[in-house]
Amino acid sequence: MATRRGEALMRAQSDVAAAIPKQRREDIQGLRAVAILLVLVHHARLPGFPGGFLGVDLFFVISGFLMAGLIDGRLTASSFTLRDFYARRIRRLFPAAYATLTATALAAPWLLDSVEYGAFVKQLAGAFGFVVNVVLWRQSDYFSTGAELKPLLHMWSLAVEEQYYLGLPLMLLLTPKRLRLVAMIGLTALSGAACVYLLQRAPSATFYMLPTRAWELGLGGIVAILINRRIVTAAPLTVLRILGVAAIFVVAMVFDESGHPGLPAAIVCVATGLLMIPGAQWQGRGIGHVASLIGDRSYSLYLVHWPLFAFANNVFIGPVPLPVRLGLLALCFVLAELQYRMVEQPLRHMAINRRSIALMLAVPLIVISASVLWHRAAPQAGAQDHAPNFGLSEQCVFRGPFDPTPACVSAATADTLVWGDSFAMHLVDGVREAAPAGVVQSTMSMCGPFLGLSPVDNGIAPPLWAKGCIGFNDSVAAYLRGNPQVKTVVLSSILIPYLAPEPGKKWRMLERRGEQFAELPQGPGPVLAALGRTVEMIRGLGRKVVLIAPPPSIDVDFSRCQLRHMQGKPVVASSRDCTFSTANYARRRAEVNGFLRAVQARGIVPVISLDGTLCHEGICDTRWGNTILYADHGHLSRGGVVAIAKRMDWRNLIAERTR
Repeated sequence: MATRRGEALMRAQSDVAAAIPKQRREDIQGLRAVAILLVLVHHARLPGFPGGFLGVDLFFVISGFLMAGLIDGRLTASSFTLRDFYARRIRRLFPAAYATLTATALAAPWLLDSVEYGAFVKQLAGAFGFVVNVVLWRQSDYFSTGAELKPLLHMWSLAVEEQYYLGLPLMLLLTPKRLRLVAMIGLTALSGAACVYLLQRAPSATFYMLPTRAWELGLGGIVAILINRRIVTAAPLTVLRILGVAAIFVVAMVFDESGHPGLPAAIVCVATGLLMIPGAQWQGRGIGHVASLIGDRSYSLYLVHWPLFAFANNVFIGPVPLPVRLGLLALCFVLAELQYRMVEQPLRHMAINRRSIALMLAVPLIVISASVLWHRAAPQAGAQDHAPNFGLSEQCVFRGPFDPTPACVSAATADTLVWGDSFAMHLVDGVREAAPAGVVQSTMSMCGPFLGLSPVDNGIAPPLWAKGCIGFNDSVAAYLRGNPQVKTVVLSSILIPYLAPEPGKKWRMLERRGEQFAELPQGPGPVLAALGRTVEMIRGLGRKVVLIAPPPSIDVDFSRCQLRHMQGKPVVASSRDCTFSTANYARRRAEVNGFLRAVQARGIVPVISLDGTLCHEGICDTRWGNTILYADHGHLSRGGVVAIAKRMDWRNLIAERTR
C-alpha cells in the first residue's frame, strides 16, 4: 500500500513538474520573428505579402498558448496567485508600452493636424488604459480618417490581449482542473461562432473586439492545456511543421484584408497551434540565431514601428515613396533595439510596490493631460471643413430601412428628397440652400440610389449588407409613394463601387431578380438599367428628378493637404498649392465619367456636373479663400458645398434641370 502511495505521489509530482514551463522555447521565438516580420513588411507596403497583417494572429495564438500553459501549470502545482500573474504582466508589458506612448505623444503635436490630433488624444487615453480597441471601433465609421493616419492603431491588439489576460486567470482559477480543457474549448468555440456570425453583420466590431477575437488566443490555450495534460506530447512532427510554416506563408502571400478575421486567419491560427507542440529541432546558429534575436525584440519592434509609418502617412499627401519606407523600416530596428536594451530588459524585474504603482499612474495622467491641453490650445484653422459631412445629421446615415426621423427632415414643408450614398449626404447643405421649403435626407453609406442593385465587397460591404442596401432603396421608394408633398428628388452616388476597380477592394454587384439574388461583375449595363428603374418609378409618381455627379477627385486627400498648410504642419505633396490636374482626374475617373456621358446620351435623367465650376485651365481647385472645399479624398465639406451651390446658383439650376 505504501509503495502504491509513493508511486502515485511520484506521478503527481512528475505531472506538476511537466506542467510548469522550465526553459525558453527557441522555436517560439522564431515564430515571433516570423510574426513581426510579416507585420513590418505589410505596413511598409513591400510587395509579396498582402496578408502580412496575419502576423498579429500568430501573436494571438502564441500569447494564448504561453499564458494558458503558465496559469494551468501553476494552478496544478498550487503555486498560482493573481498578484504574481498580474505583476509579471505589468513588468513585461507596461514599461515598453509607456515609453512608446510617451514618445509618440511628444511627436504628435508637431506632425498631426488638429483633426488627427483630436482623434489621437482619445486613442492615447484608450491605449494607456488598454481599451484603445474600443476607441478605434467607435472611430471607425465610414467618414473616419484612414487607419493609416492613426499613430496608435496597432495598440488595438495589445488591448485585446490585456483584456483576455484579465479574464483568463479568473476563468481557469474558478474551474476545476478536470473541466479546464472543456471550459477552454467551449469558450473558444463560442468566440469562433460569434466571429463567424458577426463578420458580415458588424465587421468593424468583429475585427476590434475581444469576444470575436478570443478564439485565436483560445486555440493557443487549448494546445497548452493538451500538452500539460500529456494528451499531446512532444514530438518532431516534421511533416506537420513544414505544412504549418508553409500554410502561414502561403496564406500571407495570397490573401488580403477583405473579410478579416475569416478563413485565412483560421488557417494561420490552426497552423500556429500545431507549431506550438514542442519537439522542433531549432538551430541556434545562423538564421536560427538571428530569428531568435528578432523574436526577443518583437514586442519593442511591434510597439515602435507603426507610429513611424503613421507619421509618414500624415506628412505625405499620397503614397509614401519606397526609399522613405525602407528608411523607416531600418529606423524601426534601431529604435526597437534601444527600447529593448534601455527599457524593456532593465525593467523586466522591477519591484511592484507603491512607488512603482504611483509612477505607472502618474505617467498616463501627465501625458494625457498635457495632450488634452495642447489640443485645446492648438490652431484649429480649417478644421471645420475637414470634419465629416453627414448632411443634416449623423442620424441620417441609415443602416436599415429608411425612417424619416425629425433629424433627417429640415422642415415640415420639405418638398425635396436627397437620395443616395455618402456622395448624396455631402450635398444636403447645398441642396437645402436651393430648396427653401426644406429637404428630406434618405442616405446610406456606399448604397447608390439604384433600385434592385447594390455593390458587394467581402470586407466592408458583404452580401448581407448588400441585401440591406437593396431593402433600403425599396423603403425610400415606399416613402415617396406615401408622401406626395415631395415634388423633387435629387440623386447622387460615388458610382465607383459599381463601375471601377479600387485598390484593396473586390467590388462586384448584387442584383435582385424576383425573389432571388445574383452577383454580377462591375460594369455600366446593370447600373444604367437600375438607374432607369429608379427614375421611371419617381416620374411615375408625378415627381421630378435630377442626378448630381460626384465632384472631381483622384483619391488623394487634398483637403488634408490644405489643412496642414493652414496649420503650419509639414507637408509633402505632388503640388505646392494642393490642387490636382484635370488630366489626372480624367484618367482616374474614366469609368465614372463615361457612365455619366451614357446617362445623358440616353436621356435617362438630367445630370448636373461640378467639373466646370471646380476645374479650369488644367487644374481642379480644392480651396476657395479660407474655405477648404473637400472634407476628405472626395466628399465635399459643409462650407465647400454651400459655396459651390451659391456659385452655381443651385436654386435655379435644379429647378431648370429637373424632369
